[in-house]
Amino acid sequence: MRQKTKSPRKNRKRLYKAPNHRRNKFFHAKLIDDLRAEYGIRRLGIRKGDHVMVIRGEFKDVEGKVSRVDRQNYKIYIEGVQIEKTGGASYDYPINPNDVIITKLNLKKDKYRKNIIDRKEKIEFE
Repeated sequence: MRQKTKSPRKNRKRLYKAPNHRRNKFFHAKLIDDLRAEYGIRRLGIRKGDHVMVIRGEFKDVEGKVSRVDRQNYKIYIEGVQIEKTGGASYDYPINPNDVIITKLNLKKDKYRKNIIDRKEKIEFE
């Protein structure tokens, strides 16, 4: 998305007040090299059921399945990425979508993703 201004204040405001169809752009992540070569796509939106690997932060190199996507707070939740509270209970730790790489796609019942992949393959071979 092209920025109209360089002002940090205005950019934060646009981020926080973005409508849902624009928030989807912020949930795109790079594909791992194998998938990138197979499908000819550099990045795709993160969906529930995808397998991702964390590349930055406390949980670096942890791989798991996306259990929830929170568009309101711009976070994703991954199975196996948990923190234990002082009382002994554990909860899922929110991860920024920019800090992950998609390692396996969930293509079940997903016509939108299949159309994107087919469109890219046609362009590549022509």
